[in-house]
Amino acid sequence: MKRFLTAALCLFVCTLALQAAKHKVKYGPWVPVVDETSFTVNWVTEVPTQAWVEVAPDDGTNFYKMERPRFYETLGGRTVTRTSHSVTVTGLKPGTRYRYKVCGRELIDGTNSYSVVFGQPACSYTPTTVKTLDASAPTCKFTVVNDIHARDAVYKQLLAGKKGTDMDFLVMNGDMVSHNIHIDTTFKHVFQPVQELLNHTAAIYVRGNHESRGEEFDRFPEAFPMHNGGWYFTFRQGPAAFVVLDGGEDKPDSDVEYNGTAAFDQYRAAELEWLKTAVKDPAFQAAPVKICLIHIPMSWYEDIWYAQRRLYEDFLPVLNAAGINLMISGHLHKYVVSEKGEGNNSFPIVVNSNNERMDVTIEGKKITLRFYDTAGKLLRTLNY
Repeated sequence: MKRFLTAALCLFVCTLALQAAKHKVKYGPWVPVVDETSFTVNWVTEVPTQAWVEVAPDDGTNFYKMERPRFYETLGGRTVTRTSHSVTVTGLKPGTRYRYKVCGRELIDGTNSYSVVFGQPACSYTPTTVKTLDASAPTCKFTVVNDIHARDAVYKQLLAGKKGTDMDFLVMNGDMVSHNIHIDTTFKHVFQPVQELLNHTAAIYVRGNHESRGEEFDRFPEAFPMHNGGWYFTFRQGPAAFVVLDGGEDKPDSDVEYNGTAAFDQYRAAELEWLKTAVKDPAFQAAPVKICLIHIPMSWYEDIWYAQRRLYEDFLPVLNAAGINLMISGHLHKYVVSEKGEGNNSFPIVVNSNNERMDVTIEGKKITLRFYDTAGKLLRTLNY
C-alpha cells in the first residue's frame, strides 16, 4: 500500500509539473512592429504568465544546441505577469530572418511580494520566424487586405497559398473587424484565421474607423502598439518609404452614433502636425518611392463624408508636397482608382475591394499592383 501511495503521489506531482510547464498560448504569436534592427512579438496566454522571447538566426543550426538570448516583457525594470504580452527583440541585423519562440512561466501565487510562485518555464513547441527590414534591399514586396469585418472564410480564401517568406510584410488596411466590444474579437478574427502565414511575416496594421468602436476599443494597443501618440508612423523597406496614417471615424464627432464619445478632430489635428514634420525627414525624402497607407481614401467626389473631406482638405496638400507616389486605401468596399489629377491629388489613389487581395511589388521606381479574388484568380494588374 505504501509503495502504491508513493507511486500515486509521484504521478500526481509529475502531472502538476507538466501542467504548469505547458505554455498556454491562446492567440498568436504575431509581429506588429519590425524595423532593420528589431521586432516586437505579441501573443495572448490563457492564464497570467511571466513572458519572454528566445531568438536565434534562421541559419539551419539546431535551436536547442545554442545559447539563446532572452528578451523579457518588462515595465520599469521589472518583469510583468499578465495574459496579453508584447516583447521587443533588439540588436538584430538588417534583412535577416530570425527564429523565435514565445516562452513563459504561469503565475501560481503572487500574493507574497518576496516569494512569488511560478510554474515551470515552457516555450512554444516550434520556432516561428520573421525577417527584419532592409532599406538597402533592391525590392519591396507586400500584400494588402482590408474591410474583412470578421469574415473569416473570405479572409482565409484571399490569403490561401500565400507564404510569409514570399513577402516583406502583410498590410491589414483597416476594418478587419467591425468593433471591439471585446478585444478577443480582434485576436480571434485577425490572427487566428491566418496564423500559419503570420508565423513567418510581420503584420502592418492600418487602423480603420471600425477598430475604434466597442467597449474595449482602448485595449486595441494590445493587438497593435501605438506610435507617436496614435496609429500613424513611417518605415522603410528597400526602395520604398511608407507613411501610415489613421483617418479616425468617418462621421463628425457630434454624430448621434458616437453618443458624445468621439474626439477625432483633435486626434487628426495632432496627427497632421506630426505628418508635416515626418515627411520632411531626410530618410523619408531619400526613398525612390513614397507610399501612403490609409484606410479612408483622400479621393474627391461631391458627396464625400465628413472625415474624407477633412483628410482631402487638410492632409492631401502635405502629401502632395512630400512627393507621394501612391496611396493605398480601403473603406469603400469596392475597387476604385482615382488617377493623378482627377482631384487635387498629385498621385494615384487605389482603393482595394473588400473581396480582393492586392499584391504589391516595388523594384527601383516601378510599382506593380496585382489583384486577386477569393479563388486566387488574377483580376487585373496596374503599373506605376
